[in-house]
Amino acid sequence: MILKLRISKNKDNLSDLTTKEHYRVCNLCEAMCGLTITYQGDQVLSIKGDEKDPFSKGHICPKGAKIDELHYNPDRLKEPLRKKEDGSWETISWDAAFEEVGNRINAIRQEYGANAVGFYLGNPTAHNFGFMSHGGELRKILGTKN
Repeated sequence: MILKLRISKNKDNLSDLTTKEHYRVCNLCEAMCGLTITYQGDQVLSIKGDEKDPFSKGHICPKGAKIDELHYNPDRLKEPLRKKEDGSWETISWDAAFEEVGNRINAIRQEYGANAVGFYLGNPTAHNFGFMSHGGELRKILGTKN
């Protein structure tokens, strides 16, 4: 998760709240620009380049400047969905989603062999700490060369 803030379009009654800053890294491309996120309560007031970031030195592209709109887009998937036989979608739990994915990957491996499973690595996954620290181990466990 890039931000742990909820966007509120309501700017009323913010005068009694303290303005704070978070420093984050935008992971939407390989540049990994530093961000300064100014907020008050649950309202993001601004997103700017972090002047102290040693790589981006305060520069960000339009994607970084609008990252809050991406993160809090009402159409963004926030929970696992499973497609039903009639073509509609149903919400399922994370445990059910991981179990289903694991079962399907294992079935593919059993029927077609370990190399039927492959990995894709690109933006922004290439800059994800979870993938960097665990992706290689997962690939070894699955036994795929792809």
